[in-house]
Amino acid sequence: MLKLKPLGQWYCDVCGQIIEKPEDGYVVWGRDEENRRLETGFKIIHQRRCDKGRLPSSSALSEFLGQDGLNKLLGMFLSNGPIRALVSRGPSEHSVADMDEFVDFFRRVQTRYYEEARCYFQKQELLDHFSDSNEIQPYQEDVLKRIAEEYSESI
Repeated sequence: MLKLKPLGQWYCDVCGQIIEKPEDGYVVWGRDEENRRLETGFKIIHQRRCDKGRLPSSSALSEFLGQDGLNKLLGMFLSNGPIRALVSRGPSEHSVADMDEFVDFFRRVQTRYYEEARCYFQKQELLDHFSDSNEIQPYQEDVLKRIAEEYSESI
């Protein structure tokens, strides 16, 4: 039995409780100490309730969802795109410090069943099962759904 509504509920990275709807969530992140242009520490939290104001950047969780959210994730953190590059005549100014951390956040807000399945990624049985898989297969929607369903039943 799934505990979360895919792309509609998340676990708060501060208190661990469920964020019941996108409007209740907030995304916070910081900047790498050595290179202030590198974004780091992406967290999904309860807006107000769990926001301690310690990270310099934040945005409503709902802004990272759907097609508009996909565009925001790409343009804000990875590439300004060809139009902005031609207008500004230079490379993108923003980047992420840890690509794996960013991709984890990206999948949390863009990939159905990822949020619930990721709770089980540390289980040795699951790691053994995917030891010979490629980089895509474990993150496909049907696989993530199966992980979430199977492991939630074993708790």
